[in-house]
Amino acid sequence: MTDLTGLLPDRVRLGDPSPLGGSTRSEVTRREVVRGPAAWGSSVVVKRFLPQPEGRSAAMGWRREMVGLRHLRGTPELLLADEGAQVLVMEDLGAGATLADALLGADPGAAWGHTVAWAGTLGGSLAAGPESLARARDDLGGALLAEDRRWQEDYPRRGVEHLVDVAGLRSGRAAVAQALDVVDELRHDTDRHVLGPGDACPDNAVLTPSGVRLLDVEGAGVRHVAYEAAYAAEPFSTCWCVFTPPAGLTEATLTAFTREAERSLPGLAADPRWPRQVRAAVALWVLSGTLWLLDGAVADRTMAPEGRTGPAFRALLLHRWGWVARACAEELPDVAALCEEATVWARRSWAPARGRLELPGYPAFGAARSQRDPAN
Repeated sequence: MTDLTGLLPDRVRLGDPSPLGGSTRSEVTRREVVRGPAAWGSSVVVKRFLPQPEGRSAAMGWRREMVGLRHLRGTPELLLADEGAQVLVMEDLGAGATLADALLGADPGAAWGHTVAWAGTLGGSLAAGPESLARARDDLGGALLAEDRRWQEDYPRRGVEHLVDVAGLRSGRAAVAQALDVVDELRHDTDRHVLGPGDACPDNAVLTPSGVRLLDVEGAGVRHVAYEAAYAAEPFSTCWCVFTPPAGLTEATLTAFTREAERSLPGLAADPRWPRQVRAAVALWVLSGTLWLLDGAVADRTMAPEGRTGPAFRALLLHRWGWVARACAEELPDVAALCEEATVWARRSWAPARGRLELPGYPAFGAARSQRDPAN
């Protein structure tokens, strides 16, 4: 467990650690505040980032999370940061339920309300404007800013290339060219750049008495706001907790996201480019996700942390390829054609596992309310 000797101010003393889990990237514990300032409350959360091989993006997770906690609204208050020890001490949001708990639960009204509230929190969390972004960029540093620019091109391109290698599809070159055109368009629309959390998944959204709060902002970075909005429109671009949403939910979440994001980005909702930019960002996330998910789909694995219920990789990819094929057919015809071709290939290749090819609805909404929305 993390030794805080020499890291804490003299006036602060913490109790023994209680493990909260973590990952291969970090160790997270809760500690009682035996003595400390009133602002620290009765307990805090301590997150120590574990050494990572040089060159892996996780090696820079400490700095991303520090920047996210420092600059994003709706996250825990940052109480202490030590770069040498790769330790963050933050506000303890308690042991409440998460949005994932609500979506996998049995109360449709609560699940709907919490999901819309989450989208509003996400939209309101963003840091935007020249001064705010300048401070965030200074804290991130040149290496992370360059990494943000690099993944925006590399992930969708590599996703398409991997799909072409595995499935032998014909539309790859045109799809890559069109995807990179979109990346370039979003990169040059600098008035809509924000610092966003980047990984606002349901199990990173804590339901507190004061509203939804966002945890684990290790993906914080500067990018076009459409990349963040895609989480509300798709939904959940980089998460395991993905099922078919009920009709109307993604429209409600995108509206809530846009309404709150407009506080930092005036005129966003009225911008005629905005709906198209969100759809394009979803398509980029889907191509990126193809890189991460395709091998699991070929192996017919199921997504979910231990003890959780998650979708089959195959069903998730088919659902998302279908989304792009339908929603982007006019605006991104080459990307949509690739996704349509991938869908045909997958249904033919995976036909013996037909029962695992349809993405079920979220448990909270029940079978009757989880019919596929044509827009999703």
